[in-house]
Amino acid sequence: MRQFAARGARVLTTITNDAWFGRTAAPYQHFSMAVFRAVENRMPVVRAANTGISGFIDAQGRIHAASEIFTEAVLTRDILPSDGRITFYTRYGDLFAWLCVLASILFLLLAGEAKQPRS
Repeated sequence: MRQFAARGARVLTTITNDAWFGRTAAPYQHFSMAVFRAVENRMPVVRAANTGISGFIDAQGRIHAASEIFTEAVLTRDILPSDGRITFYTRYGDLFAWLCVLASILFLLLAGEAKQPRS
């Protein structure tokens, strides 16, 4: 979704088949991931799932409508497309996460070196 946002999308959509999750926590987790995509890219997400959760999420991650799992429903909602501004995440992706991994590795190396006795 980040690449779509970087290329100028103003609304993100997800069409998914959640049937294979069954009646587990997975459809709820799958829907919550759409909330993260909305926030990361500051863009509304419209999600349609055949048996999972369909719904509308605004650019701040607020859920405005959501269906239940294994329930036939029709949802309609007006949405505001994003203003086109690019977020740090949209521009650089997982760079921050990779920098955190690198910093953790360096910290562990330095901590291990500090524990070694000096002769």
